[in-house]
Amino acid sequence: MRRFLMRISLGFIFASLVLNAVLVLLFSWTYTALTQETLIATVSFSKPYESSGFHIAHLNGEDGKVVGDFKIYGEQWRIDAKFMKMKYWSNLLKLDSRYVLERFEGRYKKSEDQNTQQKLSHDLGENTLLDRFTLFGWNPFVDIEYGSSVYQEITLNQRFEIYKTPTGFVVRRASLPADVNTLQK
Repeated sequence: MRRFLMRISLGFIFASLVLNAVLVLLFSWTYTALTQETLIATVSFSKPYESSGFHIAHLNGEDGKVVGDFKIYGEQWRIDAKFMKMKYWSNLLKLDSRYVLERFEGRYKKSEDQNTQQKLSHDLGENTLLDRFTLFGWNPFVDIEYGSSVYQEITLNQRFEIYKTPTGFVVRRASLPADVNTLQK
């Protein structure tokens, strides 16, 4: 009888270890799916002349492909997009949120300057509808559609990395390599 109880105890211990390992794996998989960030674009700036009131923004897409060089006015930059947020359980099935970049423009800190100073907006040429799967006009995976926008101060000698998260965009700063810094005057 003692041997039988020992085997049952060892079986329970082994089963609980396996269950704990499975739960840790599921937790890390879920955490990764719900906090994933995907690089979608990078922006860096140069100022052609010291006295000019504008900057040149160098925008690259997610694959590093050049989207364009844009003239912008103001102390800040902004990028706008249509965004389709997926339901959280569908993120676990690897159905990521979707986006379409729409506009890139300069921005002033003060609303008075925004209303009176020179401004310029650029269409990014992706004014298309977000593709989606529907069942009789209903999509079981999509939570909501909305506009998402990020903006930051224009800083020379910095690269801004724009990431897509499950719920919108975030921006992270990175220093430019030394050889690029000499070009950003």
